[in-house]
Amino acid sequence: MKRPLRHVFDYFILSLFMSFAIILILIFNGNRTSQKIILVSTSLLYVFWGIIHHRQDGSLHRKVILEYVLYAILGSVLVLGLL
Repeated sequence: MKRPLRHVFDYFILSLFMSFAIILILIFNGNRTSQKIILVSTSLLYVFWGIIHHRQDGSLHRKVILEYVLYAILGSVLVLGLL
């Protein structure tokens, strides 16, 4: 299955955002408030990225938005449990 170059670019941008968030969480090790702010911001960014990505792709539906929101909440809860 061949993906358009735009999809590769979209996923590259997402991986940069996530990598930057991990680095920030490691930099602010011990500062729980900053880590929580970074985590919530990253989760919101993930949801907005998903909406933009699927809107450009033409496959944006309520179920897709709900899926991104639920995965963001699940990821946030899991990471907060680890911190």
